[in-house]
Amino acid sequence: MSGPEWRAEAIPPEAVAAVRAELPVLVQSIVEAVRAGSPVYGEVLAGPEGVAIRMGIEQAHQAFLAAIESGRRPAGETDELWRRLGEAEFQSGRNLDDLRAAFRIGTRAAWRGAADLALRAGVSAPVAIATAEAIFVYADELAADVVEGYLRMQSDEAGELERRRRRVAALLLDPDGGDPEALAHAAELARWPVPRRLAVLALQSDSPLGPARRLDTEALSGADGEGGWLIIPDPDGPGRRAVLERALADETTALGPTVEPGDAPRSLRWARVLLSLATLGALPSGRLLHTEEHLAELILLQDRELAGAQARRALAPLAELAPAERERLLDTLAAWLDHQRHTPLIAALLHVHPQTVRYRMAKLGELLGDALETPAGRFELGLALRTRASLGEP
Repeated sequence: MSGPEWRAEAIPPEAVAAVRAELPVLVQSIVEAVRAGSPVYGEVLAGPEGVAIRMGIEQAHQAFLAAIESGRRPAGETDELWRRLGEAEFQSGRNLDDLRAAFRIGTRAAWRGAADLALRAGVSAPVAIATAEAIFVYADELAADVVEGYLRMQSDEAGELERRRRRVAALLLDPDGGDPEALAHAAELARWPVPRRLAVLALQSDSPLGPARRLDTEALSGADGEGGWLIIPDPDGPGRRAVLERALADETTALGPTVEPGDAPRSLRWARVLLSLATLGALPSGRLLHTEEHLAELILLQDRELAGAQARRALAPLAELAPAERERLLDTLAAWLDHQRHTPLIAALLHVHPQTVRYRMAKLGELLGDALETPAGRFELGLALRTRASLGEP
């Protein structure tokens, strides 16, 4: 035990005898004080659980009196008894603040009761005060034991719950497809209701703890060799998007598509492809990216080597030009494809004369040939320009 010192030698045998003779009365006064002062524990003490608490109070006083007589501190068995009572309080689902408040009420009642008993037995006032103070110190130490037991059980349960939730996440993200029955059972043990729809958020950091704490949702979190992730239940629910945006502000993250639980691996896979594009500079960084808003980039760039090869092939006729001329022609080509070959509009956008646009397009016609004249050719040129805009020079 730790806490303030109490001096056993200051308490004579007659004070101990006075308290022991009236111990049932003292215990009852403590119980009644707690019942009157704590709505929560008033009900507890009136029921079957109250028997164990009464026994604990009585045993604590017996240990205290025995320790006074022997000149030693109370035995450690009493400490462990109260730690176990704290564990039982956590398991019952009661609040730690309510527990502390009830203990304070009981401690005051024990302090007053011991002093009154000693005075009625004819013990001097200084001795009665010393007895009450020693009980107060001892009760304070027992309160620490109760809280320690409560927090110990809380920590153990939190750790076990976290292990169970990691099991749920592993089943959800199993690329071979998890067993639905095993998932349902694991989710029940983890107290994590499997949602009808979910999405997986890919993180640049290996640690998901910071983002997980900032979300007001029961997200599953974890990490593997490719980085951290969060499994977000019902990501399209009312207000959920705004919550995600606030929690992930200024971080580069990617949210996979909203899917049924069985498709969670796909949501993570797409999110990671999108995140890799942002890391390369092909997409904006420092924000939350949604796959649904970047499907074209995902289709085009998820195989960047293949996309680069297509862009090099389509734009190869311009490769030998001087860089400045090549850039002018490519800007003109992009505007020409985007604006339905409307020369005046293209000229206005590029801040050049329409005749300049016609000259450049004639030059492109010489270089690209039939590619400008067919839908398939124009489609390939558009893909190549989009790849170049995202990844740079092919």
